[in-house]
Amino acid sequence: MNNTTALPWYRYPMVWMMILIPFSAVVMGVVMIWLAVTTDDGLVADDYYKQGMTINRNLQRDALAKEKGISALLEMDSSEGWVKISLSKGTLQDYPDTLQLKFQYATHDHNDVQVVLNHGQKDQYIGMIKQPLIQGKWYLELTEGEWRLNGHMKTMGEIKLSLEP
Repeated sequence: MNNTTALPWYRYPMVWMMILIPFSAVVMGVVMIWLAVTTDDGLVADDYYKQGMTINRNLQRDALAKEKGISALLEMDSSEGWVKISLSKGTLQDYPDTLQLKFQYATHDHNDVQVVLNHGQKDQYIGMIKQPLIQGKWYLELTEGEWRLNGHMKTMGEIKLSLEP
């Protein structure tokens, strides 16, 4: 006669392992769904079709800047927050009173910065960045109404950059 008594099911570690593995998969699945629904990836535009339609207008602005011979040299110190641009106006009649400079971060649009540059002496424009630029790749867009110049940079201290159409 055998005197061993059977233990209840919850006393066996193998049973708990067989229950916990699928249960943890379900919990992680719920966490992933919650993250997907509540966070914004920032890489996909909601109005991608409208943005695609404006490409031709932007290309015309680039072509106009090239046709008029407009170019710019950007100097900045991201730690102090100043931006200076030397504008070569090409065939423009006068220097514009202000220029718009957009710093567009490569991956997340909530880091984008826009600066208004005021005309100083001769071909100089100056403005201040209100927030420090984070490290990474930035796309630059210098505009004034009908023309646009583009460039890109990686942030590191003092920067000198040429902007071309």
